[in-house]
Amino acid sequence: MRRFFLFPLLFLIVSYLHAGDNWKDVITNKRGKVVFYWYPNNVTISDSKDIIDGIEHDLAFAFVEFINERYDVALEIEWIKTDSFQEVMDLVRTGSGGVFGASSISITPERQTYLNFTPPYLADVAVLVSNSRVPIARTPEEFKRVFQGLTAVSIPNTTLYEAISDLESRQDLKFNMLQVQNSGQIIEYIANTENSFGYIDLPNFLVAIDDNSNIRRQFFHPIKLKGLGMIFPKDSDWEEPVNDYFNSSQFQLDKNEIIIKYLGEDVSGIIDRISKSAEIGPFEEIVISNREKELQYEELLAATLRDQERRRTNNILILVTVVAVLILMLVYVSNVIKSRANRVLLDQQSTIEKRNEQLQALNDEKNDLIKILAHDLRSPLATIRGMSSVLGNNKTLTDEEHKITKHITQSSEKMDAMITKILDVDAIESGKRNMKQEAFDMHNLISSIKDDHLEEAKKKDIEIKIASGGPVIVSADQFYTTQIVENLLSNAIKFSEKGKVVKMAAWDEGSYGRICVLDQGPGFSKEDEKKLFKKYQHLSAKPTGGETSVGLGLSIVKTYTEMMNGKVSYKTKKGEGTEFLIDLPKGTAATA
Repeated sequence: MRRFFLFPLLFLIVSYLHAGDNWKDVITNKRGKVVFYWYPNNVTISDSKDIIDGIEHDLAFAFVEFINERYDVALEIEWIKTDSFQEVMDLVRTGSGGVFGASSISITPERQTYLNFTPPYLADVAVLVSNSRVPIARTPEEFKRVFQGLTAVSIPNTTLYEAISDLESRQDLKFNMLQVQNSGQIIEYIANTENSFGYIDLPNFLVAIDDNSNIRRQFFHPIKLKGLGMIFPKDSDWEEPVNDYFNSSQFQLDKNEIIIKYLGEDVSGIIDRISKSAEIGPFEEIVISNREKELQYEELLAATLRDQERRRTNNILILVTVVAVLILMLVYVSNVIKSRANRVLLDQQSTIEKRNEQLQALNDEKNDLIKILAHDLRSPLATIRGMSSVLGNNKTLTDEEHKITKHITQSSEKMDAMITKILDVDAIESGKRNMKQEAFDMHNLISSIKDDHLEEAKKKDIEIKIASGGPVIVSADQFYTTQIVENLLSNAIKFSEKGKVVKMAAWDEGSYGRICVLDQGPGFSKEDEKKLFKKYQHLSAKPTGGETSVGLGLSIVKTYTEMMNGKVSYKTKKGEGTEFLIDLPKGTAATA
Protein backbone atom coordinates (compact mmCIF):
# COMPACT_ATOMS: atom_id res chain seq x y z
CA MET A 1 0.00 0.00 0.00
CA ARG A 2 1.42 3.42 -0.95
CA ARG A 3 2.15 5.66 1.86
CA PHE A 4 2.64 9.54 1.44
CA PHE A 5 5.36 11.07 3.51
CA LEU A 6 4.46 14.77 4.12
CA PHE A 7 7.30 17.33 3.97
CA PRO A 8 7.43 20.32 6.36
CA LEU A 9 7.89 23.95 5.36
CA LEU A 10 11.41 24.98 6.36
CA PHE A 11 13.22 28.08 7.57
CA LEU A 12 10.44 29.63 9.72
CA ILE A 13 11.12 33.23 10.80
CA VAL A 14 9.74 34.48 14.12
CA SER A 15 9.65 38.19 13.27
CA TYR A 16 6.58 39.55 11.48
CA LEU A 17 8.22 42.92 10.83
CA HIS A 18 10.05 41.98 7.61
CA ALA A 19 8.51 42.87 4.28
CA GLY A 20 9.21 41.80 0.71
CA ASP A 21 10.88 44.17 -1.73
CA ASN A 22 9.04 45.92 -4.55
CA TRP A 23 9.57 44.36 -7.97
CA LYS A 24 10.85 47.70 -9.32
CA ASP A 25 13.58 47.77 -6.63
CA VAL A 26 14.52 44.15 -7.32
CA ILE A 27 15.03 44.89 -11.02
CA THR A 28 17.04 48.01 -10.22
CA ASN A 29 19.25 46.46 -7.52
CA LYS A 30 19.43 43.00 -9.14
CA ARG A 31 18.67 41.47 -5.76
CA GLY A 32 15.87 41.40 -3.18
CA LYS A 33 13.60 39.34 -0.97
CA VAL A 34 10.07 37.91 -1.06
CA VAL A 35 8.11 36.99 2.08
CA PHE A 36 5.71 34.03 2.22
CA TYR A 37 3.21 33.95 5.09
CA TRP A 38 1.88 30.47 5.81
CA TYR A 39 -0.20 28.54 8.32
CA PRO A 40 0.28 24.76 8.61
CA ASN A 41 -2.62 22.43 7.97
CA ASN A 42 -1.65 20.42 11.02
CA VAL A 43 -0.54 21.21 14.59
CA THR A 44 3.00 19.95 13.98
CA ILE A 45 4.06 20.48 10.40
CA SER A 46 6.60 17.63 10.54
CA ASP A 47 3.67 15.29 11.20
CA SER A 48 1.34 17.06 8.77
CA LYS A 49 -1.50 15.05 7.28
CA ASP A 50 -1.94 17.69 4.55
CA ILE A 51 0.09 17.25 1.37
CA ILE A 52 -0.72 20.76 0.14
CA ASP A 53 1.77 22.24 2.63
CA GLY A 54 4.62 20.51 0.78
CA ILE A 55 3.26 21.33 -2.71
CA GLU A 56 3.07 25.08 -1.97
CA HIS A 57 6.52 25.03 -0.36
CA ASP A 58 8.14 23.49 -3.45
CA LEU A 59 6.19 25.69 -5.90
CA ALA A 60 7.34 28.83 -4.05
CA PHE A 61 10.97 27.82 -4.43
CA ALA A 62 10.40 26.89 -8.09
CA PHE A 63 8.89 30.37 -8.63
CA VAL A 64 11.91 32.11 -7.06
CA GLU A 65 14.33 29.97 -9.08
CA PHE A 66 12.47 30.86 -12.29
CA ILE A 67 12.55 34.61 -11.51
CA ASN A 68 16.27 34.54 -10.67
CA GLU A 69 17.11 32.85 -13.95
CA ARG A 70 14.68 34.76 -16.18
CA TYR A 71 15.54 38.26 -14.87
CA ASP A 72 19.14 37.64 -13.76
CA VAL A 73 18.49 38.67 -10.15
CA ALA A 74 19.38 37.23 -6.75
CA LEU A 75 16.03 36.78 -5.03
CA GLU A 76 15.80 35.32 -1.52
CA ILE A 77 12.74 33.76 0.10
CA GLU A 78 11.64 34.18 3.73
CA TRP A 79 8.94 32.03 5.39
CA ILE A 80 6.90 33.52 8.25
CA LYS A 81 4.52 31.27 10.17
CA THR A 82 1.24 32.80 11.38
CA ASP A 83 -1.15 31.82 14.17
CA SER A 84 -4.19 31.21 11.96
CA PHE A 85 -5.43 30.83 8.40
CA GLN A 86 -7.24 34.19 8.61
CA GLU A 87 -4.03 35.92 9.72
CA VAL A 88 -2.32 34.85 6.48
CA MET A 89 -4.95 36.65 4.42
CA ASP A 90 -4.99 39.71 6.73
CA LEU A 91 -1.20 40.15 6.62
CA VAL A 92 -1.07 39.82 2.82
CA ARG A 93 -4.09 42.08 2.37
CA THR A 94 -2.40 44.91 4.35
CA GLY A 95 1.10 44.17 3.07
CA SER A 96 2.96 45.58 0.10
CA GLY A 97 5.69 44.64 -2.35
CA GLY A 98 6.84 41.04 -2.57
CA VAL A 99 4.50 39.65 0.10
CA PHE A 100 2.71 36.37 -0.60
CA GLY A 101 0.45 33.92 1.21
CA ALA A 102 0.57 30.12 0.86
CA SER A 103 -2.00 28.28 2.96
CA SER A 104 -4.28 26.19 0.70
CA ILE A 105 -6.34 29.29 -0.12
CA SER A 106 -9.45 28.82 -2.26
CA ILE A 107 -10.02 31.30 -5.08
CA THR A 108 -13.43 32.92 -4.55
CA PRO A 109 -15.04 36.05 -6.11
CA GLU A 110 -15.34 37.70 -2.70
CA ARG A 111 -11.63 37.22 -1.88
CA GLN A 112 -10.63 38.44 -5.34
CA THR A 113 -12.10 41.85 -4.45
CA TYR A 114 -9.29 42.52 -1.94
CA LEU A 115 -6.53 40.05 -2.89
CA ASN A 116 -4.57 39.12 -6.00
CA PHE A 117 -4.41 35.40 -6.78
CA THR A 118 -1.90 33.44 -8.82
CA PRO A 119 -3.44 31.15 -11.44
CA PRO A 120 -4.62 27.94 -9.68
CA TYR A 121 -2.02 25.25 -9.06
CA LEU A 122 -4.43 22.53 -7.85
CA ALA A 123 -8.11 21.68 -8.24
CA ASP A 124 -10.25 22.88 -5.31
CA VAL A 125 -12.62 19.98 -4.70
CA ALA A 126 -13.96 18.96 -1.30
CA VAL A 127 -16.00 15.89 -0.39
CA LEU A 128 -18.17 15.16 2.61
CA VAL A 129 -16.70 12.44 4.85
CA SER A 130 -17.92 10.86 8.06
CA ASN A 131 -16.90 8.34 10.68
CA SER A 132 -17.34 4.78 9.39
CA ARG A 133 -20.13 4.25 11.95
CA VAL A 134 -22.31 6.84 10.20
CA PRO A 135 -24.50 5.09 7.57
CA ILE A 136 -24.07 5.95 3.89
CA ALA A 137 -27.02 8.11 2.81
CA ARG A 138 -28.56 6.78 -0.44
CA THR A 139 -31.27 9.41 -0.96
CA PRO A 140 -31.77 13.09 -0.01
CA GLU A 141 -34.37 11.99 2.53
CA GLU A 142 -31.95 9.52 4.11
CA PHE A 143 -29.27 12.23 4.20
CA LYS A 144 -31.49 14.58 6.22
CA ARG A 145 -32.49 11.79 8.60
CA VAL A 146 -28.93 10.49 9.13
CA PHE A 147 -27.12 13.85 9.49
CA GLN A 148 -29.64 15.65 11.72
CA GLY A 149 -27.87 16.47 15.01
CA LEU A 150 -24.43 15.10 14.07
CA THR A 151 -21.20 16.95 14.96
CA ALA A 152 -19.75 18.93 12.03
CA VAL A 153 -15.97 19.50 12.24
CA SER A 154 -14.37 22.35 10.28
CA ILE A 155 -11.84 25.22 10.22
CA PRO A 156 -13.27 28.71 10.87
CA ASN A 157 -13.05 31.40 8.16
CA THR A 158 -12.55 28.85 5.37
CA THR A 159 -14.60 27.70 2.39
CA LEU A 160 -14.93 24.32 4.13
CA TYR A 161 -16.67 26.01 7.07
CA GLU A 162 -18.85 28.05 4.71
CA ALA A 163 -19.88 24.83 2.92
CA ILE A 164 -20.98 23.25 6.24
CA SER A 165 -23.00 26.36 7.14
CA ASP A 166 -24.57 26.48 3.67
CA LEU A 167 -25.47 22.78 3.87
CA GLU A 168 -27.12 23.29 7.26
CA SER A 169 -29.16 26.20 5.92
CA ARG A 170 -30.18 24.67 2.56
CA GLN A 171 -31.20 21.30 4.03
CA ASP A 172 -32.92 22.81 7.08
CA LEU A 173 -30.70 20.79 9.42
CA LYS A 174 -29.09 21.48 12.78
CA PHE A 175 -25.47 20.41 13.42
CA ASN A 176 -23.28 20.57 16.49
CA MET A 177 -20.41 22.71 15.16
CA LEU A 178 -16.84 21.97 16.30
CA GLN A 179 -13.99 24.26 15.23
CA VAL A 180 -10.46 22.90 14.77
CA GLN A 181 -7.22 24.42 13.50
CA ASN A 182 -6.37 22.45 10.38
CA SER A 183 -7.26 19.65 7.95
CA GLY A 184 -5.21 17.08 9.82
CA GLN A 185 -7.33 17.61 12.94
CA ILE A 186 -10.54 17.24 10.88
CA ILE A 187 -9.42 13.81 9.65
CA GLU A 188 -8.16 12.71 13.07
CA TYR A 189 -11.32 13.80 14.91
CA ILE A 190 -13.70 12.14 12.43
CA ALA A 191 -11.69 8.91 12.40
CA ASN A 192 -11.82 8.67 16.21
CA THR A 193 -15.32 10.03 16.95
CA GLU A 194 -18.64 8.45 16.12
CA ASN A 195 -21.47 10.64 14.74
CA SER A 196 -19.05 13.18 13.27
CA PHE A 197 -18.48 14.46 9.74
CA GLY A 198 -16.94 17.32 7.78
CA TYR A 199 -15.63 18.52 4.43
CA ILE A 200 -12.10 17.49 3.38
CA ASP A 201 -10.09 18.55 0.33
CA LEU A 202 -10.16 15.71 -2.21
CA PRO A 203 -6.34 15.22 -2.18
CA ASN A 204 -6.40 14.87 1.62
CA PHE A 205 -9.29 12.40 1.39
CA LEU A 206 -7.52 10.19 -1.15
CA VAL A 207 -4.42 10.17 1.06
CA ALA A 208 -6.44 9.66 4.26
CA ILE A 209 -8.30 6.55 3.04
CA ASP A 210 -4.93 5.07 2.14
CA ASP A 211 -3.88 5.35 5.81
CA ASN A 212 -7.16 5.17 7.72
CA SER A 213 -10.01 2.72 7.27
CA ASN A 214 -12.19 4.46 9.85
CA ILE A 215 -13.50 7.24 7.58
CA ARG A 216 -15.86 6.99 4.60
CA ARG A 217 -17.11 9.33 1.88
CA GLN A 218 -20.75 10.40 1.65
CA PHE A 219 -22.00 10.66 -1.94
CA PHE A 220 -24.07 13.83 -1.54
CA HIS A 221 -23.14 17.53 -1.69
CA PRO A 222 -19.52 17.63 -2.92
CA ILE A 223 -18.19 21.14 -3.66
CA LYS A 224 -15.91 22.38 -6.39
CA LEU A 225 -14.47 25.90 -6.59
CA LYS A 226 -12.18 27.62 -9.07
CA GLY A 227 -9.00 26.20 -7.58
CA LEU A 228 -6.27 26.76 -4.98
CA GLY A 229 -3.87 29.66 -5.48
CA MET A 230 -1.24 31.76 -3.70
CA ILE A 231 -2.16 35.35 -2.81
CA PHE A 232 -0.39 38.74 -2.95
CA PRO A 233 -1.55 42.34 -2.26
CA LYS A 234 -3.87 44.19 -4.64
CA ASP A 235 -1.45 47.11 -5.01
CA SER A 236 1.63 44.88 -5.46
CA ASP A 237 3.81 45.52 -8.51
CA TRP A 238 4.67 41.80 -8.67
CA GLU A 239 1.81 40.95 -11.04
CA GLU A 240 4.10 40.89 -14.10
CA PRO A 241 6.67 38.31 -12.80
CA VAL A 242 3.88 36.27 -11.15
CA ASN A 243 1.96 35.96 -14.43
CA ASP A 244 5.23 35.40 -16.28
CA TYR A 245 5.89 32.25 -14.23
CA PHE A 246 2.40 30.90 -13.59
CA ASN A 247 1.41 31.20 -17.26
CA SER A 248 4.64 29.58 -18.49
CA SER A 249 5.27 26.04 -19.66
CA GLN A 250 7.91 25.79 -16.91
CA PHE A 251 5.16 26.21 -14.30
CA GLN A 252 3.21 23.33 -15.85
CA LEU A 253 6.29 21.11 -15.73
CA ASP A 254 7.12 22.12 -12.14
CA LYS A 255 3.51 21.70 -11.00
CA ASN A 256 3.12 18.21 -12.51
CA GLU A 257 6.42 17.02 -11.05
CA ILE A 258 5.71 18.42 -7.56
CA ILE A 259 2.12 17.14 -7.40
CA ILE A 260 3.20 13.65 -8.48
CA LYS A 261 5.95 13.79 -5.84
CA TYR A 262 3.42 14.31 -3.03
CA LEU A 263 0.34 12.55 -4.40
CA GLY A 264 1.72 9.82 -6.64
CA GLU A 265 0.75 9.36 -10.28
CA ASP A 266 -2.57 7.59 -9.65
CA VAL A 267 -4.01 10.17 -7.24
CA SER A 268 -2.50 13.02 -9.28
CA GLY A 269 -4.27 11.69 -12.38
CA ILE A 270 -7.62 11.67 -10.58
CA ILE A 271 -7.18 15.29 -9.45
CA ASP A 272 -6.11 16.38 -12.93
CA ARG A 273 -9.14 14.71 -14.57
CA ILE A 274 -11.57 16.31 -12.14
CA SER A 275 -9.93 19.75 -12.44
CA LYS A 276 -10.82 19.85 -16.16
CA SER A 277 -14.57 19.44 -15.59
CA ALA A 278 -16.99 22.11 -14.51
CA GLU A 279 -18.45 19.98 -11.72
CA ILE A 280 -18.22 16.52 -10.17
CA GLY A 281 -20.36 14.53 -12.57
CA PRO A 282 -21.01 10.79 -13.01
CA PHE A 283 -17.66 10.08 -14.63
CA GLU A 284 -15.70 11.83 -11.87
CA GLU A 285 -17.79 9.99 -9.29
CA ILE A 286 -16.79 6.69 -10.93
CA VAL A 287 -13.10 7.71 -10.89
CA ILE A 288 -13.19 8.49 -7.14
CA SER A 289 -15.16 5.33 -6.35
CA ASN A 290 -12.69 3.21 -8.33
CA ARG A 291 -9.85 4.67 -6.29
CA GLU A 292 -11.69 3.83 -3.07
CA LYS A 293 -12.26 0.27 -4.31
CA GLU A 294 -8.59 -0.04 -5.31
CA LEU A 295 -7.50 0.86 -1.79
CA GLN A 296 -10.05 -1.55 -0.29
CA TYR A 297 -8.73 -4.29 -2.60
CA GLU A 298 -5.13 -3.47 -1.66
CA GLU A 299 -6.03 -3.72 2.03
CA LEU A 300 -7.80 -7.05 1.45
CA LEU A 301 -4.86 -8.34 -0.60
CA ALA A 302 -2.40 -7.32 2.11
CA ALA A 303 -4.48 -9.17 4.70
CA THR A 304 -4.58 -12.25 2.45
CA LEU A 305 -0.82 -12.14 1.94
CA ARG A 306 -0.29 -11.83 5.69
CA ASP A 307 -2.49 -14.88 6.20
CA GLN A 308 -0.54 -16.78 3.54
CA GLU A 309 2.71 -15.77 5.19
CA ARG A 310 1.45 -17.03 8.55
CA ARG A 311 0.45 -20.35 7.00
CA ARG A 312 3.82 -20.62 5.24
CA THR A 313 5.61 -19.90 8.51
CA ASN A 314 3.53 -22.54 10.30
CA ASN A 315 4.35 -25.09 7.59
CA ILE A 316 8.05 -24.30 7.87
CA LEU A 317 7.88 -24.63 11.66
CA ILE A 318 6.18 -28.00 11.28
CA LEU A 319 8.84 -29.11 8.80
CA VAL A 320 11.67 -27.91 11.05
CA THR A 321 10.07 -29.66 14.03
CA VAL A 322 9.82 -32.92 12.09
CA VAL A 323 13.44 -32.61 10.96
CA ALA A 324 14.55 -31.86 14.52
CA VAL A 325 12.66 -34.89 15.87
CA LEU A 326 14.19 -37.13 13.22
CA ILE A 327 17.67 -35.83 13.97
CA LEU A 328 17.14 -36.34 17.70
CA MET A 329 15.94 -39.86 17.02
CA LEU A 330 19.05 -40.52 14.94
CA VAL A 331 21.28 -39.11 17.68
CA TYR A 332 19.49 -41.19 20.28
CA VAL A 333 19.73 -44.38 18.23
CA SER A 334 23.39 -43.70 17.53
CA ASN A 335 24.15 -43.13 21.22
CA VAL A 336 22.30 -46.30 22.23
CA ILE A 337 24.26 -48.30 19.66
CA LYS A 338 27.61 -46.87 20.78
CA SER A 339 26.87 -47.42 24.48
CA ARG A 340 25.82 -50.99 23.85
CA ALA A 341 28.95 -51.64 21.79
CA ASN A 342 31.23 -50.17 24.46
CA ARG A 343 29.75 -52.40 27.16
CA VAL A 344 30.20 -55.44 24.95
CA LEU A 345 33.84 -54.51 24.24
CA LEU A 346 34.62 -54.10 27.95
CA ASP A 347 33.02 -57.40 28.92
CA GLN A 348 34.17 -59.60 26.05
CA GLN A 349 37.59 -58.68 24.66
CA SER A 350 37.64 -61.97 22.80
CA THR A 351 34.76 -60.96 20.58
CA ILE A 352 36.20 -57.59 19.43
CA GLU A 353 36.46 -58.52 15.77
CA LYS A 354 32.96 -59.92 15.65
CA ARG A 355 31.56 -56.91 17.44
CA ASN A 356 33.45 -54.60 15.11
CA GLU A 357 31.74 -56.24 12.18
CA GLN A 358 28.39 -55.73 13.90
CA LEU A 359 29.21 -52.08 14.59
CA GLN A 360 30.22 -51.57 10.99
CA ALA A 361 26.90 -52.99 9.86
CA LEU A 362 25.05 -50.73 12.28
CA ASN A 363 27.12 -47.77 11.09
CA ASP A 364 26.11 -48.57 7.53
CA GLU A 365 22.49 -48.57 8.67
CA LYS A 366 23.01 -45.18 10.24
CA ASN A 367 24.53 -43.82 7.02
CA ASP A 368 21.65 -45.26 5.04
CA LEU A 369 19.19 -43.59 7.40
CA ILE A 370 20.99 -40.27 6.95
CA LYS A 371 20.90 -40.63 3.17
CA ILE A 372 17.20 -41.53 3.27
CA LEU A 373 16.53 -38.53 5.50
CA ALA A 374 18.40 -36.21 3.14
CA HIS A 375 16.49 -37.62 0.16
CA ASP A 376 13.11 -37.38 1.91
CA LEU A 377 13.79 -33.77 2.92
CA ARG A 378 14.89 -32.73 -0.55
CA SER A 379 11.83 -34.19 -2.27
CA PRO A 380 9.30 -31.76 -0.71
CA LEU A 381 11.81 -28.94 -1.16
CA ALA A 382 12.05 -29.76 -4.85
CA THR A 383 8.26 -29.70 -5.05
CA ILE A 384 8.19 -26.29 -3.35
CA ARG A 385 10.80 -24.91 -5.77
CA GLY A 386 8.94 -26.31 -8.76
CA MET A 387 5.60 -24.86 -7.69
CA SER A 388 7.14 -21.46 -6.89
CA SER A 389 8.84 -21.48 -10.30
CA VAL A 390 5.49 -22.11 -11.99
CA LEU A 391 3.89 -19.32 -9.97
CA GLY A 392 6.80 -17.00 -10.79
CA ASN A 393 6.14 -17.41 -14.52
CA ASN A 394 2.47 -16.49 -14.11
CA LYS A 395 2.13 -13.04 -15.71
CA THR A 396 -1.15 -12.33 -13.92
CA LEU A 397 0.56 -12.09 -10.52
CA THR A 398 1.14 -8.69 -8.94
CA ASP A 399 4.63 -7.39 -8.15
CA GLU A 400 4.08 -8.23 -4.48
CA GLU A 401 3.03 -11.80 -5.35
CA HIS A 402 6.09 -12.21 -7.60
CA LYS A 403 8.24 -10.98 -4.72
CA ILE A 404 6.75 -13.53 -2.33
CA THR A 405 7.17 -16.34 -4.92
CA LYS A 406 10.82 -15.40 -5.40
CA HIS A 407 11.32 -15.39 -1.62
CA ILE A 408 9.83 -18.91 -1.35
CA THR A 409 12.22 -20.15 -4.06
CA GLN A 410 15.26 -18.57 -2.37
CA SER A 411 14.29 -19.94 1.06
CA SER A 412 13.85 -23.50 -0.27
CA GLU A 413 17.21 -23.30 -2.08
CA LYS A 414 18.84 -22.03 1.08
CA MET A 415 17.36 -24.90 3.13
CA ASP A 416 18.52 -27.42 0.51
CA ALA A 417 22.07 -26.05 0.82
CA MET A 418 21.81 -26.30 4.61
CA ILE A 419 20.75 -29.95 4.39
CA THR A 420 23.74 -30.65 2.11
CA LYS A 421 26.09 -29.12 4.65
CA ILE A 422 24.63 -30.89 7.67
CA LEU A 423 23.89 -34.33 6.21
CA ASP A 424 26.96 -34.89 4.05
CA VAL A 425 27.90 -38.46 5.12
CA ASP A 426 31.59 -38.24 4.21
CA ALA A 427 32.00 -35.00 6.17
CA ILE A 428 30.27 -36.49 9.23
CA GLU A 429 32.39 -39.66 9.16
CA SER A 430 35.68 -37.80 8.67
CA GLY A 431 34.93 -35.34 11.48
CA LYS A 432 35.34 -32.37 9.14
CA ARG A 433 32.82 -29.90 7.83
CA ASN A 434 32.10 -29.57 4.15
CA MET A 435 33.72 -26.14 3.69
CA LYS A 436 34.20 -24.44 0.32
CA GLN A 437 36.84 -21.70 0.18
CA GLU A 438 35.84 -18.96 -2.29
CA ALA A 439 36.26 -15.21 -2.84
CA PHE A 440 33.19 -12.99 -2.47
CA ASP A 441 32.14 -9.41 -1.61
CA MET A 442 31.07 -9.07 2.05
CA HIS A 443 29.28 -5.76 1.32
CA ASN A 444 26.96 -7.51 -1.16
CA LEU A 445 26.46 -10.35 1.32
CA ILE A 446 25.27 -8.12 4.21
CA SER A 447 22.94 -6.24 1.81
CA SER A 448 21.31 -9.54 0.79
CA ILE A 449 21.00 -10.66 4.43
CA LYS A 450 19.41 -7.31 5.35
CA ASP A 451 16.69 -7.85 2.69
CA ASP A 452 15.92 -11.32 4.13
CA HIS A 453 15.35 -9.86 7.63
CA LEU A 454 13.36 -6.73 6.75
CA GLU A 455 10.01 -8.37 7.56
CA GLU A 456 11.33 -9.64 10.92
CA ALA A 457 12.59 -6.13 11.78
CA LYS A 458 9.40 -4.45 10.53
CA LYS A 459 7.30 -6.40 13.06
CA LYS A 460 9.19 -4.62 15.87
CA ASP A 461 9.53 -1.25 14.07
CA ILE A 462 13.32 -1.73 13.97
CA GLU A 463 15.31 -0.03 11.20
CA ILE A 464 18.29 -1.83 9.63
CA LYS A 465 20.94 0.52 8.22
CA ILE A 466 23.98 -0.42 6.10
CA ALA A 467 26.91 1.99 5.85
CA SER A 468 27.86 2.74 2.26
CA GLY A 469 31.20 1.54 0.95
CA GLY A 470 33.06 -0.20 -1.84
CA PRO A 471 33.65 -3.93 -2.34
CA VAL A 472 35.28 -5.87 0.53
CA ILE A 473 36.61 -9.15 -0.90
CA VAL A 474 37.36 -12.06 1.47
CA SER A 475 38.34 -15.70 0.99
CA ALA A 476 36.00 -17.91 3.02
CA ASP A 477 32.96 -20.19 2.84
CA GLN A 478 30.07 -17.96 1.75
CA PHE A 479 27.43 -20.29 3.26
CA TYR A 480 29.03 -20.32 6.71
CA THR A 481 29.69 -16.56 6.55
CA THR A 482 25.99 -16.05 5.80
CA GLN A 483 25.10 -18.18 8.85
CA ILE A 484 27.43 -16.05 11.02
CA VAL A 485 25.95 -12.71 9.94
CA GLU A 486 22.35 -14.00 10.06
CA ASN A 487 22.87 -15.18 13.65
CA LEU A 488 24.28 -11.77 14.68
CA LEU A 489 21.56 -9.79 12.88
CA SER A 490 18.77 -12.05 14.17
CA ASN A 491 20.07 -11.65 17.75
CA ALA A 492 20.30 -7.86 17.31
CA ILE A 493 16.63 -7.72 16.24
CA LYS A 494 15.52 -10.29 18.82
CA PHE A 495 17.05 -8.47 21.82
CA SER A 496 16.33 -4.86 20.73
CA GLU A 497 13.33 -2.87 21.87
CA LYS A 498 10.78 -1.54 19.35
CA GLY A 499 11.81 1.55 17.41
CA LYS A 500 15.59 0.94 17.71
CA VAL A 501 18.22 0.89 14.92
CA VAL A 502 20.56 -1.95 13.95
CA LYS A 503 23.62 -0.93 11.90
CA MET A 504 25.76 -3.11 9.61
CA ALA A 505 28.97 -2.32 7.73
CA ALA A 506 31.89 -3.96 5.92
CA TRP A 507 35.41 -2.59 5.38
CA ASP A 508 39.06 -3.62 4.93
CA GLU A 509 41.01 -4.07 8.19
CA GLY A 510 44.69 -4.84 7.45
CA SER A 511 44.97 -8.36 6.03
CA TYR A 512 41.34 -9.06 6.90
CA GLY A 513 37.92 -8.02 5.68
CA ARG A 514 35.73 -6.93 8.59
CA ILE A 515 31.96 -7.19 9.12
CA CYS A 516 30.37 -5.11 11.89
CA VAL A 517 26.87 -5.63 13.42
CA LEU A 518 25.94 -2.89 15.94
CA ASP A 519 22.72 -2.92 17.98
CA GLN A 520 21.04 -0.71 20.59
CA GLY A 521 20.12 -3.64 22.81
CA PRO A 522 20.73 -4.23 26.54
CA GLY A 523 24.43 -5.09 26.20
CA PHE A 524 26.22 -7.81 28.23
CA SER A 525 26.99 -7.93 31.92
CA LYS A 526 30.32 -9.18 33.27
CA GLU A 527 28.68 -12.52 34.10
CA ASP A 528 27.28 -12.77 30.56
CA GLU A 529 30.73 -12.25 29.01
CA LYS A 530 32.15 -15.28 30.86
CA LYS A 531 29.79 -17.66 29.03
CA LEU A 532 29.17 -15.64 25.84
CA PHE A 533 30.38 -18.16 23.24
CA LYS A 534 29.48 -21.38 25.03
CA LYS A 535 26.72 -23.70 23.83
CA TYR A 536 23.22 -23.66 25.32
CA GLN A 537 23.88 -20.64 27.51
CA HIS A 538 21.02 -18.33 28.49
CA LEU A 539 22.24 -14.81 29.28
CA SER A 540 20.64 -12.10 31.41
CA ALA A 541 19.04 -10.31 28.42
CA LYS A 542 15.68 -11.65 27.22
CA PRO A 543 14.06 -11.37 23.76
CA THR A 544 11.86 -8.25 23.68
CA GLY A 545 9.10 -9.58 21.39
CA GLY A 546 8.35 -12.98 22.93
CA GLU A 547 10.87 -14.78 20.66
CA THR A 548 12.62 -17.98 21.71
CA SER A 549 16.36 -18.57 22.10
CA VAL A 550 18.17 -21.89 22.53
CA GLY A 551 21.60 -20.36 23.23
CA LEU A 552 23.47 -21.69 20.17
CA GLY A 553 23.77 -18.57 17.98
CA LEU A 554 27.02 -17.07 19.35
CA SER A 555 28.59 -20.53 19.72
CA ILE A 556 27.94 -21.10 16.00
CA VAL A 557 29.39 -17.65 15.18
CA LYS A 558 32.67 -18.40 16.97
CA THR A 559 32.98 -21.97 15.61
CA TYR A 560 32.37 -21.03 11.97
CA THR A 561 34.60 -17.92 12.13
CA GLU A 562 37.59 -19.80 13.56
CA MET A 563 37.00 -22.73 11.17
CA MET A 564 37.60 -20.23 8.30
CA ASN A 565 40.80 -18.87 9.95
CA GLY A 566 38.96 -15.76 11.09
CA LYS A 567 38.58 -13.85 14.34
CA VAL A 568 35.53 -12.73 16.31
CA SER A 569 35.51 -9.87 18.82
CA TYR A 570 32.99 -7.56 20.41
CA LYS A 571 32.51 -4.31 22.30
CA THR A 572 29.66 -3.95 24.76
CA LYS A 573 28.28 -1.53 27.33
CA LYS A 574 25.48 -2.52 29.68
CA GLY A 575 22.25 -0.78 28.72
CA GLU A 576 23.65 0.79 25.52
CA GLY A 577 24.20 -2.06 23.06
CA THR A 578 26.83 -4.37 21.57
CA GLU A 579 29.08 -4.25 18.52
CA PHE A 580 30.23 -7.60 17.04
CA LEU A 581 33.26 -7.65 14.69
CA ILE A 582 33.99 -10.59 12.36
CA ASP A 583 37.41 -10.63 10.62
CA LEU A 584 37.99 -13.03 7.67
CA PRO A 585 41.11 -13.38 5.49
CA LYS A 586 41.14 -11.12 2.44
CA GLY A 587 40.57 -12.50 -1.06
CA THR A 588 41.18 -11.07 -4.52
CA ALA A 589 38.56 -9.37 -6.69
CA ALA A 590 39.71 -11.37 -9.71
CA THR A 591 38.33 -14.59 -8.24
CA ALA A 592 35.22 -13.09 -6.64
